Amino acid sequence: MSDDQQIPPHGQVPEPVEPEQVPAAQRDDSPQPAANRVLREIFSAGWLISVLAIVIALLVGAVLIAVTDPTVQKASGYFFARPGDTFAAIWNAVLGGYTALFEGAIFNPKRGDFLRAIKPLSDTLTFATPLIAAGLGVALTFRVGMFNIGGRGQILIAAACAGWVSWSFELPAPVHILLATVAAIVGGALWAGIAGVLKARTGAHEVIVTIMLNYVALYLISFLLKTPGAPGTRLQHSEITTGPAERHLPLADRPHRRRRVPRAPRIHLRDPRDCLGLVSAQPLEPGLPLPRGG
Repeated sequence: MSDDQQIPPHGQVPEPVEPEQVPAAQRDDSPQPAANRVLREIFSAGWLISVLAIVIALLVGAVLIAVTDPTVQKASGYFFARPGDTFAAIWNAVLGGYTALFEGAIFNPKRGDFLRAIKPLSDTLTFATPLIAAGLGVALTFRVGMFNIGGRGQILIAAACAGWVSWSFELPAPVHILLATVAAIVGGALWAGIAGVLKARTGAHEVIVTIMLNYVALYLISFLLKTPGAPGTRLQHSEITTGPAERHLPLADRPHRRRRVPRAPRIHLRDPRDCLGLVSAQPLEPGLPLPRGG
């Protein structure tokens, strides 16, 4: 093949050449060094990107802690006279900040027994689970080219469905948990499906619809919680008032008698209804009155 045949005319894209079509003299069949292959595999791995993101976040957080700490600012005023004081203040500030973060979010050995020490992790999982579930739902819609801004409303409806199943049926714990989870999935999917149907049938923009459905879900759940005898509720007047004299008052203005409940880790399987805290980010304690704000 001549050089004129290898060069395509002006304006044409050259056809791809298979490796087998490359002349043997022009091939680079020399094996690459093992170090290069290992580094390429490491830096192309998805887990490394996640680890590097965490490390960079910790470094940026350490810089912000050091810059805003009053002790570091004071010690930096005489840095050239005693630089060791500045570095010691930076170390103490960063170490103290991340120690408090670990003890407040994962494990605090200063609390005594194991159940109290592990309570920060259970609280973290309790509050993180709705965020993770909402993030997965939003990511799924993003992959199909839609913008789901209704994660909050879908979580509320899912929690309401799970709570209704939890309080309405008496079942063994494993079956109860599974049924409540399925009810939450179905409820959230149906609530999200409203935006999908409106988008497909009428062309309504999913961003506006899902934002409005967030408020609809919020006030719907608020109505169900504050209205005795509403569908899905089992509260009666005698359970939420202090006496017959307050029954003529609006529910939000009635006095409530609160019962102190000992604090404990929120994630346990003693009662299947307690697992709904993972869905609603609020522990469900039988017998507690509703808060005034619904």
